[in-house]
Amino acid sequence: MHVLVTGAAGNLGSKLISHLQDADWCSGITGIDPKPMESAGKLRAIVGDLRDPTDKRWTAVVGEADAIVHFAAQNPWPDSSWPEAAQSIDMTLNLLNRVGDRPCRFVFASSNHVMGGYKDVPLPAGELLTADTPPMPGTRMFDGRQYITPQAYGGSKLIGERAVMAKATASNGQFTGVNIRIGWVQRGENRPETINANGGGTNHGPGQPDAEEVERAMTWFRGMWLSNRDFAHLLQRALRAPADNWPKRAILVSGVSNNSGTAWSHAAGRDYLDYQPIDDVTK
Repeated sequence: MHVLVTGAAGNLGSKLISHLQDADWCSGITGIDPKPMESAGKLRAIVGDLRDPTDKRWTAVVGEADAIVHFAAQNPWPDSSWPEAAQSIDMTLNLLNRVGDRPCRFVFASSNHVMGGYKDVPLPAGELLTADTPPMPGTRMFDGRQYITPQAYGGSKLIGERAVMAKATASNGQFTGVNIRIGWVQRGENRPETINANGGGTNHGPGQPDAEEVERAMTWFRGMWLSNRDFAHLLQRALRAPADNWPKRAILVSGVSNNSGTAWSHAAGRDYLDYQPIDDVTK
Protein backbone atom coordinates (compact mmCIF):
# COMPACT_ATOMS: atom_id res chain seq x y z
CA MET A 1 0.00 0.00 0.00
CA HIS A 2 1.25 3.46 -0.96
CA VAL A 3 0.04 5.97 1.63
CA LEU A 4 -0.21 9.73 1.17
CA VAL A 5 -0.09 11.77 4.40
CA THR A 6 -1.07 15.43 4.57
CA GLY A 7 0.20 17.58 7.41
CA ALA A 8 3.20 15.28 7.25
CA ALA A 9 5.51 17.54 9.26
CA GLY A 10 3.07 17.95 12.15
CA ASN A 11 2.71 16.00 15.37
CA LEU A 12 0.32 13.32 14.11
CA GLY A 13 1.76 13.17 10.61
CA SER A 14 5.30 12.61 11.81
CA LYS A 15 4.20 9.91 14.26
CA LEU A 16 2.30 8.04 11.56
CA ILE A 17 5.17 8.30 9.06
CA SER A 18 7.57 6.88 11.63
CA HIS A 19 5.24 3.92 12.05
CA LEU A 20 4.78 3.44 8.31
CA GLN A 21 8.54 3.43 7.72
CA ASP A 22 8.74 0.15 9.67
CA ALA A 23 5.50 -1.41 8.34
CA ASP A 24 6.15 -4.22 5.86
CA TRP A 25 2.72 -3.71 4.26
CA CYS A 26 3.53 -0.08 3.35
CA SER A 27 5.43 0.14 0.07
CA GLY A 28 5.82 3.91 -0.04
CA ILE A 29 4.87 7.18 1.66
CA THR A 30 4.17 10.56 0.10
CA GLY A 31 4.21 13.33 2.68
CA ILE A 32 2.67 16.72 1.84
CA ASP A 33 3.24 19.77 4.00
CA PRO A 34 3.82 23.50 3.45
CA LYS A 35 7.04 23.11 5.47
CA PRO A 36 10.02 21.54 3.69
CA MET A 37 10.83 18.00 4.82
CA GLU A 38 13.66 15.66 3.99
CA SER A 39 12.84 12.60 1.91
CA ALA A 40 14.18 9.49 3.63
CA GLY A 41 13.50 5.79 3.63
CA LYS A 42 10.08 5.21 2.10
CA LEU A 43 9.14 8.88 2.39
CA ARG A 44 8.95 11.18 -0.61
CA ALA A 45 8.47 14.66 0.82
CA ILE A 46 6.55 17.27 -1.17
CA VAL A 47 5.98 20.93 -0.35
CA GLY A 48 2.44 21.90 -1.31
CA ASP A 49 -0.46 24.17 -0.39
CA LEU A 50 -3.71 22.24 -0.12
CA ARG A 51 -5.62 25.52 0.03
CA ASP A 52 -4.74 26.00 -3.64
CA PRO A 53 -6.64 23.52 -5.83
CA THR A 54 -4.36 24.34 -8.78
CA ASP A 55 -1.06 23.67 -6.97
CA LYS A 56 0.43 20.95 -9.17
CA ARG A 57 3.05 20.12 -6.56
CA TRP A 58 0.40 18.15 -4.68
CA THR A 59 -2.41 17.63 -7.20
CA ALA A 60 -0.14 15.58 -9.44
CA VAL A 61 0.54 12.92 -6.82
CA VAL A 62 -2.85 12.37 -5.16
CA GLY A 63 -4.02 9.89 -7.78
CA GLU A 64 -0.98 7.67 -7.18
CA ALA A 65 -1.96 6.80 -3.61
CA ASP A 66 -3.76 3.65 -2.51
CA ALA A 67 -4.72 5.44 0.71
CA ILE A 68 -4.76 9.00 2.02
CA VAL A 69 -4.52 10.13 5.63
CA HIS A 70 -5.59 13.75 5.95
CA PHE A 71 -4.19 15.52 9.02
CA ALA A 72 -3.57 18.96 7.51
CA ALA A 73 -5.35 21.98 8.99
CA GLN A 74 -4.66 25.69 8.74
CA ASN A 75 -4.43 25.96 12.51
CA PRO A 76 -4.77 22.60 14.31
CA TRP A 77 -5.64 24.12 17.68
CA PRO A 78 -9.07 24.11 19.32
CA ASP A 79 -9.16 27.91 19.60
CA SER A 80 -8.47 28.56 15.90
CA SER A 81 -10.51 31.28 14.20
CA TRP A 82 -13.36 30.96 11.71
CA PRO A 83 -11.18 32.24 8.82
CA GLU A 84 -8.62 29.57 9.69
CA ALA A 85 -11.33 26.92 9.93
CA ALA A 86 -12.66 27.96 6.51
CA GLN A 87 -9.21 27.38 5.01
CA SER A 88 -9.10 23.95 6.65
CA ILE A 89 -12.44 23.12 5.03
CA ASP A 90 -11.04 24.25 1.68
CA MET A 91 -8.11 21.88 2.11
CA THR A 92 -10.38 18.91 2.76
CA LEU A 93 -12.70 19.66 -0.16
CA ASN A 94 -9.80 20.30 -2.54
CA LEU A 95 -8.21 17.00 -1.58
CA LEU A 96 -11.45 15.03 -1.92
CA ASN A 97 -12.06 16.55 -5.33
CA ARG A 98 -8.67 15.29 -6.53
CA VAL A 99 -9.11 11.67 -5.48
CA GLY A 100 -9.29 9.66 -8.70
CA ASP A 101 -11.53 6.82 -9.84
CA ARG A 102 -9.22 4.06 -8.64
CA PRO A 103 -9.92 2.39 -5.28
CA CYS A 104 -8.81 4.58 -2.38
CA ARG A 105 -9.06 4.42 1.42
CA PHE A 106 -9.43 7.94 2.86
CA VAL A 107 -8.76 8.43 6.56
CA PHE A 108 -9.89 11.81 7.85
CA ALA A 109 -8.43 13.12 11.10
CA SER A 110 -11.52 14.54 12.71
CA SER A 111 -11.42 15.65 16.32
CA ASN A 112 -12.88 15.10 19.76
CA HIS A 113 -13.81 18.79 19.59
CA VAL A 114 -16.75 17.88 17.34
CA MET A 115 -18.33 16.63 20.58
CA GLY A 116 -16.61 19.08 22.91
CA GLY A 117 -19.83 20.55 24.27
CA TYR A 118 -20.47 17.33 26.16
CA LYS A 119 -17.70 18.21 28.59
CA ASP A 120 -20.12 20.61 30.29
CA VAL A 121 -23.43 19.13 29.09
CA PRO A 122 -22.88 15.49 30.00
CA LEU A 123 -24.82 12.59 28.55
CA PRO A 124 -27.34 10.69 30.68
CA ALA A 125 -25.79 8.10 32.98
CA GLY A 126 -24.67 5.01 31.11
CA GLU A 127 -24.64 6.58 27.65
CA LEU A 128 -21.48 6.95 25.59
CA LEU A 129 -20.54 9.18 22.67
CA THR A 130 -21.13 7.40 19.36
CA ALA A 131 -21.67 8.29 15.70
CA ASP A 132 -25.38 8.62 16.49
CA THR A 133 -24.91 11.17 19.27
CA PRO A 134 -25.90 14.66 18.02
CA PRO A 135 -22.73 16.70 17.43
CA MET A 136 -21.92 19.57 19.77
CA PRO A 137 -18.78 21.35 18.53
CA GLY A 138 -16.79 23.52 20.89
CA THR A 139 -15.05 22.81 24.18
CA ARG A 140 -15.35 25.33 27.00
CA MET A 141 -11.89 26.23 28.27
CA PHE A 142 -10.04 28.87 30.26
CA ASP A 143 -7.53 30.88 28.21
CA GLY A 144 -5.74 32.50 31.13
CA ARG A 145 -8.10 35.45 31.30
CA GLN A 146 -11.62 34.20 30.71
CA TYR A 147 -13.72 31.20 29.77
CA ILE A 148 -14.17 30.72 26.02
CA THR A 149 -16.02 28.14 23.92
CA PRO A 150 -14.45 28.24 20.45
CA GLN A 151 -16.51 26.35 17.87
CA ALA A 152 -14.70 26.96 14.58
CA TYR A 153 -12.19 24.12 14.84
CA GLY A 154 -14.75 21.50 15.86
CA GLY A 155 -17.19 22.84 13.28
CA SER A 156 -14.64 22.49 10.47
CA LYS A 157 -13.97 18.89 11.46
CA LEU A 158 -17.70 18.10 11.48
CA ILE A 159 -18.00 19.49 7.94
CA GLY A 160 -15.01 17.38 6.91
CA GLU A 161 -16.69 14.24 8.23
CA ARG A 162 -19.81 14.99 6.20
CA ALA A 163 -17.77 15.66 3.07
CA VAL A 164 -16.04 12.27 3.38
CA MET A 165 -19.42 10.59 3.83
CA ALA A 166 -20.80 12.32 0.72
CA LYS A 167 -17.75 11.39 -1.36
CA ALA A 168 -18.05 7.75 -0.35
CA THR A 169 -21.75 7.63 -1.21
CA ALA A 170 -21.10 9.07 -4.67
CA SER A 171 -18.11 6.85 -5.50
CA ASN A 172 -19.91 3.60 -6.38
CA GLY A 173 -17.74 1.69 -3.92
CA GLN A 174 -14.33 2.82 -5.17
CA PHE A 175 -13.79 5.21 -2.26
CA THR A 176 -14.02 4.10 1.36
CA GLY A 177 -13.64 6.51 4.24
CA VAL A 178 -12.83 6.37 7.95
CA ASN A 179 -13.55 9.46 10.02
CA ILE A 180 -11.65 9.28 13.30
CA ARG A 181 -12.55 11.64 16.13
CA ILE A 182 -9.02 11.67 17.43
CA GLY A 183 -8.55 12.22 21.13
CA TRP A 184 -5.62 13.96 22.76
CA VAL A 185 -2.27 12.91 21.30
CA GLN A 186 0.38 15.13 22.85
CA ARG A 187 3.71 15.78 21.19
CA GLY A 188 6.67 13.57 21.99
CA GLU A 189 6.25 10.82 24.58
CA ASN A 190 2.58 11.71 25.12
CA ARG A 191 2.47 10.62 28.75
CA PRO A 192 -0.83 10.63 30.73
CA GLU A 193 0.66 12.70 33.54
CA THR A 194 1.30 15.67 31.23
CA ILE A 195 -2.37 16.14 30.29
CA ASN A 196 -3.67 19.46 31.61
CA ALA A 197 -6.97 21.27 31.96
CA ASN A 198 -6.64 23.66 29.00
CA GLY A 199 -7.56 21.04 26.42
CA GLY A 200 -4.75 21.95 24.05
CA GLY A 201 -5.86 25.56 23.83
CA THR A 202 -3.59 28.57 24.12
CA ASN A 203 -3.11 30.16 27.53
CA HIS A 204 -3.00 33.93 27.01
CA GLY A 205 -2.78 35.13 30.60
CA PRO A 206 -1.72 34.39 34.17
CA GLY A 207 -5.14 33.46 35.54
CA GLN A 208 -6.31 29.98 36.53
CA PRO A 209 -9.72 28.29 36.24
CA ASP A 210 -11.64 27.47 39.38
CA ALA A 211 -11.15 24.10 41.09
CA GLU A 212 -14.49 22.65 40.00
CA GLU A 213 -13.74 23.54 36.38
CA VAL A 214 -10.30 21.92 36.58
CA GLU A 215 -11.73 18.69 37.99
CA ARG A 216 -14.40 18.45 35.29
CA ALA A 217 -11.93 19.33 32.54
CA MET A 218 -9.35 16.83 33.70
CA THR A 219 -11.89 14.03 33.78
CA TRP A 220 -12.94 14.89 30.23
CA PHE A 221 -9.48 15.37 28.74
CA ARG A 222 -7.94 12.33 30.42
CA GLY A 223 -10.84 10.23 29.15
CA MET A 224 -9.97 11.11 25.55
CA TRP A 225 -6.21 10.47 25.79
CA LEU A 226 -4.84 8.44 22.87
CA SER A 227 -1.43 6.91 23.49
CA ASN A 228 1.25 6.77 20.81
CA ARG A 229 0.96 2.99 20.65
CA ASP A 230 -2.83 3.00 20.31
CA PHE A 231 -2.64 5.86 17.79
CA ALA A 232 -0.36 3.82 15.52
CA HIS A 233 -2.57 0.73 15.89
CA LEU A 234 -5.76 2.70 15.17
CA LEU A 235 -4.37 4.34 12.04
CA GLN A 236 -3.05 1.04 10.77
CA ARG A 237 -6.45 -0.58 11.22
CA ALA A 238 -8.16 2.41 9.58
CA LEU A 239 -5.91 1.98 6.55
CA ARG A 240 -6.09 -1.80 6.26
CA ALA A 241 -9.43 -3.03 7.61
CA PRO A 242 -11.79 -4.41 4.94
CA ALA A 243 -15.05 -2.52 4.46
CA ASP A 244 -17.18 -5.62 3.80
CA ASN A 245 -19.11 -5.43 7.08
CA TRP A 246 -19.47 -1.65 7.26
CA PRO A 247 -23.00 -0.22 7.27
CA LYS A 248 -21.89 2.45 4.77
CA ARG A 249 -18.86 3.09 2.59
CA ALA A 250 -17.62 5.61 5.14
CA ILE A 251 -17.72 5.15 8.89
CA LEU A 252 -17.06 7.22 12.00
CA VAL A 253 -15.11 5.95 15.00
CA SER A 254 -13.80 7.29 18.30
CA GLY A 255 -10.02 7.61 18.57
CA VAL A 256 -9.20 7.19 22.25
CA SER A 257 -7.25 4.66 24.28
CA ASN A 258 -8.79 2.07 26.58
CA ASN A 259 -9.32 4.67 29.29
CA SER A 260 -11.31 3.73 32.38
CA GLY A 261 -14.42 5.88 32.71
CA THR A 262 -14.14 7.45 29.25
CA ALA A 263 -17.24 8.99 27.69
CA TRP A 264 -16.26 7.66 24.25
CA SER A 265 -17.57 4.40 22.84
CA HIS A 266 -15.08 1.97 21.31
CA ALA A 267 -17.80 -0.14 19.69
CA ALA A 268 -17.55 1.13 16.11
CA GLY A 269 -13.75 1.01 16.10
CA ARG A 270 -13.80 -2.51 17.50
CA ASP A 271 -16.58 -3.83 15.23
CA TYR A 272 -15.57 -2.22 11.93
CA LEU A 273 -11.78 -1.85 12.24
CA ASP A 274 -10.82 -4.44 14.86
CA TYR A 275 -9.31 -1.59 16.86
CA GLN A 276 -8.16 -3.03 20.18
CA PRO A 277 -6.66 -0.28 22.33
CA ILE A 278 -4.32 -1.35 25.11
CA ASP A 279 -3.31 1.69 27.14
CA ASP A 280 -5.34 3.24 29.98
CA VAL A 281 -4.74 6.78 31.17
CA THR A 282 -5.36 5.68 34.77
CA LYS A 283 -2.70 2.94 34.79
